[in-house]
Amino acid sequence: MKRTKNLILIIAALIISVLAYPSTVSASPLSEDRTIIGESYTLESGRILDGDLNVIGGVVQIEENATINGDVFVLGGLVTIDGTIKGDLTAIGGTVTLHNTAIVKGDLISPVSYINIDPGATILGEQLETAALPGIRVDHLPSIRPQLLRPRTWNLWPVLSRAAAFLSTTLVMVALGAFLLLIMPKPAERMAAALHAAPWHLLGYGALTAVVMASSIVLVITICLIPLIALVGMAFILALLVGWLALGYELGKMIARDIFKTTWHPVLTAAIGNFVLYLVAWGVNRIPCVGWLPVLITMLFALGMAVTTLFGTYRYPRTAEPDQDQEPVVLFEKDAQQSVVIPEVKEAPAPEIQPKPVVEEVTIEPDLPIEVLNLGGRINNILTDAGLTTVREVLDRLEGGDDALLEISGFGEKSLADLKHALVIQGYEIPRPSDEE
Repeated sequence: MKRTKNLILIIAALIISVLAYPSTVSASPLSEDRTIIGESYTLESGRILDGDLNVIGGVVQIEENATINGDVFVLGGLVTIDGTIKGDLTAIGGTVTLHNTAIVKGDLISPVSYINIDPGATILGEQLETAALPGIRVDHLPSIRPQLLRPRTWNLWPVLSRAAAFLSTTLVMVALGAFLLLIMPKPAERMAAALHAAPWHLLGYGALTAVVMASSIVLVITICLIPLIALVGMAFILALLVGWLALGYELGKMIARDIFKTTWHPVLTAAIGNFVLYLVAWGVNRIPCVGWLPVLITMLFALGMAVTTLFGTYRYPRTAEPDQDQEPVVLFEKDAQQSVVIPEVKEAPAPEIQPKPVVEEVTIEPDLPIEVLNLGGRINNILTDAGLTTVREVLDRLEGGDDALLEISGFGEKSLADLKHALVIQGYEIPRPSDEE
């Protein structure tokens, strides 16, 4: 309602400014339109204005027995009418008072305005709540159908204005989200990580910050430090904006990961996430009575993200260890390749380069279970299912050659190599097949 009112006021002021003709203020009879802008004007008793009267602000009085042969348009200000208006009276904003001697022969059109009508005042036309601008008037056609079937008039301009305002605000939020990831990618990641680590802490800190902010404003006004209100307010708004954009970035990552099963570029992720976040918040806020509550809670989460991490400067929760999460934040493919250069340099495991132990002096205990070989749960299960539960049974099977073990279901070449390696490490000698002897 506020936006509609402001839009009507702006359009009306522009149209009146174009249509207005400069003239001096006078109470004498005129044969042309009169426009009063921020001045005091009185149409004295017995005088006649042969034209329209346009009032933008100021104080205007139409005395008793004064007559206006045209329309009266009021945009703000204070207007008192005791005389006669032969046309329509349109009031947008301001205060209009009709005393008991006032006569309006046309319609009284009063959107978003305060009208005082004395019981003795006469209004011969209709009392409407739709706007009519000076110079744009549509006369009623002769009635050719019942009043109840009169077609309804639709005004397309407010709809287009709301759509343009919504679209522009959405684009601004999307652009700010992308810009945040360009200039401070690591702080955005830290704020998002804090949301995962302690979401309810963030909500509490956000609510506490809002309460402290409100108390600070009251305190600043009380001790006459009004200039500090601007600084405190700017810091609060900046924290809320940065937290909201980081929250949109996290939402974009969730959409890419959980819905599209992929990973987007961080800038694109932030843009899409903030677009969806603003769209959902705007839609939820349209719900009567309770729509503001989810939006408020979301804003408190966003505020907590910025406050607890100091705009992403530190991790949350705090730890005594130095911040080690600066390097792993990867935004581009080049960084990702650099981050895996060191792990690709592999060295041979120490057990593989150790010399073969002397096995002649090892006494084999035939009843040791195969678990002593540390082959892993899968190989142990395969051998146990095949009836090989001790080291001696495995060595006896190896005397029949490698094929004796490879014919076991699920036991392949790699498993055989691991088994032989484990036997050597434990000091056992791999038996040769009987046919080779």
